[in-house]
Amino acid sequence: MKRLHHIAVGAFLLGVTGAWADPITMDDFVDADPAQARIGQLLFYDKILSGNRNISCGTCHHHDHAGGDGLSLGIGEGGVGLGPERRAGDIRKRVPRNAPALWNLGHASVDVVFHDGRLEVSDQFGNGFDSPAEEWLPQGLDNIVAAQALFPLTAQFEMAGNPGENEIAGATHDRIDAAWPIIAARVRGVPEYADLFAAAFETVDTPLDITIVEVGNALGAFITTEWRSFDSPYDAWLAGRSLPQDAERGRALF
Repeated sequence: MKRLHHIAVGAFLLGVTGAWADPITMDDFVDADPAQARIGQLLFYDKILSGNRNISCGTCHHHDHAGGDGLSLGIGEGGVGLGPERRAGDIRKRVPRNAPALWNLGHASVDVVFHDGRLEVSDQFGNGFDSPAEEWLPQGLDNIVAAQALFPLTAQFEMAGNPGENEIAGATHDRIDAAWPIIAARVRGVPEYADLFAAAFETVDTPLDITIVEVGNALGAFITTEWRSFDSPYDAWLAGRSLPQDAERGRALF
């Protein structure tokens, strides 16, 4: 049975058993290279990763909304605006799930992601993960967050767009991994990105060395470092210090 981990904004862990975990620290997170995270930050807000170049990862996972979008059902490709003010416009379908927040996905205990648990750490396909891409998911992804970052890029209603609209959407409908080389080619076609990747990745000497693996690892480095929370008043309470009086009343009531 899969164990789904929920890492709350207050930076405590609540497992499926309902037991409170120990306080977390910086040491509990996966490692990430700051230079790679900087590239990931740029890519996270760059619409170049979407089929029609009209939406970025940050559109639905925005800093102003705790790494989410504040909507019960996401408005992905083709929508207009940000957060709760985002409007559907002329789209075929809303995303059938909400955009989850990104807090503490870089915690080392996280081994299953997505609402339906469709991506998990596993040796089943020889690439480190059990995913919708199965054996077609490339090897070399640093962690589950880096792997997760690749799938919205191939999702029709999230970022890829509809068949016939762009080459990424068309490739995705041929096979899930067919669009990733196209996306990587877009990225390495930007000279500034090519220089940054060459400086930050040992695997990259020339622009042609930039693959979807480096793109995923850069995004993963940014996500796992940007959304870390382990110094809230609740974390202090877990470590044995007192909460403010009103907060303690709320904790007891909760």
